[in-house]
Parts: sequence; C-alpha cells; structure tokens
Amino acid sequence: MSDPVVGESGSCRVRVAGKFFRAGEEKFYIRGLTYGPFSPGGEFPGLKHGVELEADLASIVATGANTIRLYESPPEGFLDVCAEHGIRVIVGVSWPDHVDFINQEGLLDSCLEKLRQAVIAHRGHPALLGYFIGNEISATIVRWLGPHRVKALLEELIVIGRREDPHALFAYANYPSTEYLNPENADFIAYNVYLEGEEEFTRYVARLQNIAGDKPLVISEFGADSLAMGMNDQARVIASGVDACIHGGVAGVLVFAFTDEWHRGGADVTGWEFGVFTRQREKKPSYDLLKSRFERMKSGAGAVKLSQVPRISVIICSYNGSATLRDCLESTARLCYPDFEVLVVDDGSSDSLADLVSGFPEVRYIYQEHAGLGVARNRGAAEATGEVLAYTDDDCVVDEDWLHYLAAGFEKNEFSAVGGPNISPLPVNRTEACVAVAPGTPAHVLLDDRIAEHLPGCNLAVTREAFDAIGGFSAEYVAAGDDVDFCWRLQDAGFVIGFSPPAMVWHRRRISVMAYLRQQIGYGRAEAILIGEHPERYGMMGGARWRGIVYCGNRGELSLASRIYRGVFGYAAFQAVYAPAESDFFRISTGVHWVMVTAFIGCAGIFLSPLLPAALLMGCCTLFSALKQSWRSRIDPGYAGPRSRAILTMLCLAQPVLRGAARSLGAVHGGSAPRGPFRPGNFLRLPKPALGKRVGRLQIWSEKGLGRDLLLAETTLSLQRSGLAFVLDNGWKDWDLEVKNDPLWRVQLTTVTEYHGDDQCLTRARFASKATGLNLVLNVVMALLLVAFAWGHSHRLVWLGSIYLIWWGFLEIRHRQLVASLSTLVTNVARDAGFNRVDL
Repeated sequence: MSDPVVGESGSCRVRVAGKFFRAGEEKFYIRGLTYGPFSPGGEFPGLKHGVELEADLASIVATGANTIRLYESPPEGFLDVCAEHGIRVIVGVSWPDHVDFINQEGLLDSCLEKLRQAVIAHRGHPALLGYFIGNEISATIVRWLGPHRVKALLEELIVIGRREDPHALFAYANYPSTEYLNPENADFIAYNVYLEGEEEFTRYVARLQNIAGDKPLVISEFGADSLAMGMNDQARVIASGVDACIHGGVAGVLVFAFTDEWHRGGADVTGWEFGVFTRQREKKPSYDLLKSRFERMKSGAGAVKLSQVPRISVIICSYNGSATLRDCLESTARLCYPDFEVLVVDDGSSDSLADLVSGFPEVRYIYQEHAGLGVARNRGAAEATGEVLAYTDDDCVVDEDWLHYLAAGFEKNEFSAVGGPNISPLPVNRTEACVAVAPGTPAHVLLDDRIAEHLPGCNLAVTREAFDAIGGFSAEYVAAGDDVDFCWRLQDAGFVIGFSPPAMVWHRRRISVMAYLRQQIGYGRAEAILIGEHPERYGMMGGARWRGIVYCGNRGELSLASRIYRGVFGYAAFQAVYAPAESDFFRISTGVHWVMVTAFIGCAGIFLSPLLPAALLMGCCTLFSALKQSWRSRIDPGYAGPRSRAILTMLCLAQPVLRGAARSLGAVHGGSAPRGPFRPGNFLRLPKPALGKRVGRLQIWSEKGLGRDLLLAETTLSLQRSGLAFVLDNGWKDWDLEVKNDPLWRVQLTTVTEYHGDDQCLTRARFASKATGLNLVLNVVMALLLVAFAWGHSHRLVWLGSIYLIWWGFLEIRHRQLVASLSTLVTNVARDAGFNRVDL
C-alpha cells in the first residue's frame, strides 16, 4: 500500500491553539460524522471494510466532512484507508463504564491497559486526530462512585495515553447530565448535546464555551431521530444545530450519525434512525443541508456571515513596548477582515518604537507626550476613522479572525461593546508559567453566558456612538484601571457589553517576578482612583464587588467545596456544579491590613510574650491561604513541580499585600476610602465536613428489567407503613433517602442500577450513617468533661478513658444496628417486589 496521505492541511498533526485547532499554521475546524459501530465480522470487526468502506468514506467526504468519530479502537489498516481519503479519525476507547468500574477487582487495571494498547497501536499515524478516553459515563454511576474519583480516573487515562503518544490529543466526551465532569488535563472540552431548538442550542453552546474556558469546544455528538420526527424535521434540526455551533465559535462539530445502521449490545439498533444516510446508503434530506453547512465551515470564521461590514479601527497604545510590539503588529497584518485600520499611539516612549512601527507601512503612527493610558486611548479614538474602536495591548497577539468575530458579536446582538478571552500563550520560562496562574491577572467578568460586566482593555471593542456618549476613557488612569471604569460607565449609561468566546487574543504575561509585582502595584494605584469614582462597587476592605463571575482559565471545575445539582435521585438532564462563594477569611487573611496587624502584634510580642502565639497563628492563617490558592492553580505541565509551586506560593503571598498597600496609600493620598458594609456571615465560610461512615452494601439482581426506581418506591412505602421518619433526595444530595428517627444517627441509602442486556439488571445499594448534631455535641461535652476531671490527676486517666471507650462502643453498636435494620428492610422489599436475588 502507498504511504497514507491526509488531504486537508497535509499530514500535519492537529494541535490546540487557544480556542481553536491548527494543522501546521492553518486553522483546522472539525467537520465530522460518527461512524459505526456495525455488526461484527469481516476484516475490520465492528466496522466496514473493502468496497463498502471505500464507498462509505467517499460519501462522508462528499458531505464536506474532514473527520470521523469511532466508538471502538480500529484494527490495523483502517486508518490507512481513512488517510487515503483525506479523513482524520478520533478514536474512541470503549470500556465498561456502565458498571462500578472502580470497586470491581481487576476492572480498573483492564481499562487502563486497554487505552494504553489502543494508543500504542495508532501512535504517530497521520490520519489520527486524537482519542476520546470515555463517553457519557452515566450520571447515576458517577453519583454512586463519586465525581472526584471518576474525574481522577479520567485524568489518569489521559496521563497514560499521553505517555505513549505525547503529540496526540485527548479528551472525554461528556454530556449535560454530568456537565461538571471535565478532566483538567484534557486538550479540549467535548460534549454530546441533543437539543432540537436553535435558540436553546445557541444558549447552551454559549454556556459550554464558558465552561471550556481557554480550551477549544467540540460538540462531539449532535443529531436527530428521523424515525420519531420525520426526515424533513431531522434535516431542519441538524441544520439549525450546526448553525448554532458556527455562530457560537465552536472548534468542531460531529453529527450523529453517518448512517441509520448501528450495532450495540450484541444486536442491531432498529428503534432509532439518526443517520444522514439510510441503512441502504440512500441520502436523506439532511444530507444537502449538512453539506451546505460543512462547505461554509471550510471558510473558517467566514462561515459566520455578516450582513454589514463596519469599518474597525484597531488601536494599540504603547509606552516603551518595543520588545513585544513587533509580534503584535505582525499579527494585525494577518487579520482576515475586509475593512480595518491599525493605529499605534506612542505615549512618549523613550525606546525605538517609532523605528519599529516604520517597518509596517500600513500602520498609522501617532506620537504624544507621555500622558498615560487613558489619554492615549482617547487620542487613538480621535484619530480613528472606524465605526468600531477595537483596543488591544502591545504585548498581545491577535487571532486572525478576531475582528470578524467581534463584528459578528455586534451584528447578532444589541451590544454596544464586545470582547473575548485573553489567553496566555505557552510560557517562555518558569516565572511566566507561575504568573499566568497567579492572582490579579486580567480576566473578564460575566453577568451571564453572553453579557459581560467587565472586559479587559487588551480585548475590548466599542461602537463610536457608545464611546462618544460616555466621553471616552478617563484621563485619570495612567497605567491601569481605565478599562474597569470605562465598562462600568458604559453600563451606568444603559449600554450592554457582550462576550464573544471565539474573539480571542494571546496575551503575554509578565516574564519576571519584579515585572509582575510592579504590575500589581500599578493595579492597586488604579483601584484607589476607582474607589473614589465608584464607591458603591467596593467593599469595606477595598476589594471590588463584582456583580458577575470572574472568569480565569476554565470554569465549572470540581473542587471539594463544590455543590452539584443532580436532580432527584440523580436524574436531572442538565446537572451543573455550583462553586461556593470564596470565604472572606481567605481573602482578608492575605490582605495588607491583616499582615500589618500580624506584624504589629509580633513586634509587640517581643515585649509581651503572650502575644507571640497570636501573631504566629495569624501568620499561619496567611500562609495557609496562600498555599490553598497555590495548590488549586494548575501550572503549565512543562514547568510543574515543587520549585514552581514555591514560586507561585510566594506570588500569592506578595500580590495581595503589595496591591492592597498601593490601593490604601493611593486612597489616602487621593482623599477616598473603601466603602461598603462588611459581611460577617461570609467571613468563616468553610466546607461542611462529611461526618459519616459507609458500612454496608447489597447487590440486587433482576432478570425482568427491574431497577432502582421500583426499589426506591417500594422502600419508601415500607418506611411509611413502619412509621419511620425519613427524607428523600431533593436534588442536591448524593444519597436517595435518609432515615432520621434516631437522635444520634442518620442512616442513608444510595442506589444505582447497572444494565447488562436482555433485561439483566444489577442494582447496588449502599448504606451509610451520619452523626447528628446532638451526637457531635455529646461527644464534645464528653471530651471536655474527661479533660476537666483528668486535669492534674493522671491516675484518673485509665478509668476516664475506659468510660469514653464504653461511650464510643455504644455509638458504634447503635449505628450498626440502625444500618442493619434498614438493610434488612430493603432486602425484604426487594424480594417482595420480584427481584431475583439479593447478595451481600
């Protein structure tokens, strides 16, 4: 066979580049269809081969697709055939994710080994785009196993795969019912989404873009069932869905499926017809509409049609920024937009800025005596000829489609200002890698998925009308803070600010510790001015009170303090993670006021020794808060390690002190002071500890398709007949019901059903006990009494310790009795309801 050849962008490996993919230097938009699995047999088990495969791939290429998604790892030779047709392949690695894959002996190791063998088999193939290391793990299975454990497994799978093929892309195909389950080390974020309305799909894509953060978003499955809704409605749904993906700036879309022929669970699926082709490979009406959308996607951002093309003035203000300005201007030369101009406003630089700009004849150079950033931005606007003013910084590199996506944001919404994410490029050294995730870096603040409260000035476009209406930027801001003031004044005047996820720029972070700290001091001085201009937007301690959510990197990530809304018994179709508000304690304990008080008490402790423990405790609180913030930040893998973590911790300690000091000194000098009430209710907001024990399991088999719904319904009735007090899951719990008739213990029941085909169902039941408030109080009282009686009387320790052991033994026996009682009740219920077997 001749060497494989991949058509689009040659044989270059596809890589991640911000919110998009690139193959070589060209953007690569995934336009794809899912393929298979089919009936086993033949040269490629589960896949077509020979003439049938050649015909299928030719039909796929005819739709305009450049990618197929497989659900099984293909055998040797399959990718060669795909390469000859110019098709990239995303390989799915299937494993038994419908069962308890963590606790069953040997199952987890086999999953890891299966992925490793699949990656080794296809390593380096030119047709390989990447791998899906899992697909739609059931929400009830995730609830049963625990989302943190499942997420850790997915991340381990990616680590193993990347170890075998460092250049391949890895992701997990998620779905809305486990929206929160995104591996942090995935190369891109992928979701299977089935929504029939274009507006609903558009809104959900906007939400997913914010969950994806700085990573590309791929819709890994989307389609409609022509058997249920008819072929014409199927075509409409597919066309509107792809349109929503195009306008939402996704990096790729995979339509489910190529054909109605589909094999699953040992049998052909005949109750669904999601294919663009019938089983006999006849085109459906959806074929032509899909082909037209894929043809549009070949033009990249040009797929988003503009009815009007406003003239846009790109304004770059620079003060001694020649070290980074060249890269910025070179990126503006690559902009793909028909009507724009580029202006560089030199704010009195002392370096060779004018000579540098002279090498770009299409750029207008404007010089002014040094007057500050706000004045420079206004000077650029005064000289500009565009209907839209687009601002970026001299240390940014703009995406070639930046202006197109900004213009689309204005056209399709009632926005007066639009901006997108500013993404940190790959760091050039360890310090930049740490600064990129350190506190205080520029970030956008969103009121919802599409409307912003604040956009950084490095990626901010505004209409001329809105700019003039509020009088432009304030001249008071000489280095920072001008964009915050500008956005707040826009909103106060009734204008709406929009957010466009694909309108991205690369924003280089500071590459030295001193440069970063100087930047934060500048931010603090700017905040002193902002406090005087907008006192209602600042709290008592001087921190900004955003009405929206500050977005940095990836949102929707799980933390130990996260709460998940799963719906009753874990059945909600859209399950979201809610991060609690950050405790004021963690913010205040690293602030300048806290540190000053700690230092004062420490100095006083030199003369009054009892004060030293208080100073030490306060210092430990500061260090703990910095360590906590450092630990939660994900440093670039190329620089991760103890040394980087130590640098980041130091930045987390220094940044709030220096920025707060600059803010406070500026506020005093400027005659303004922090405003707003203090909220004591948020001062010690800490995660609630889970004080409980898991002490029992049942395995309940059924050969008649009976599952947890029947078991829970019958258990509820039995508890009611027994007169036992209980509560059911309200959608926020990780258990199904809780029996609460005992004053010392609550007993919880959690269930999950595994489906093994042919009406074979295994329902797992888990029992756990949780201490009540009275139980905790009695334990504390008992401990205090023991300490009081034993103080100064060491001979009492033995018999007092014996008393406590008796008390502890009573509690242990009591909770086991309660668990055994509920376990017996569930066992009897299962047998009476017609389940076949109950195993311990």
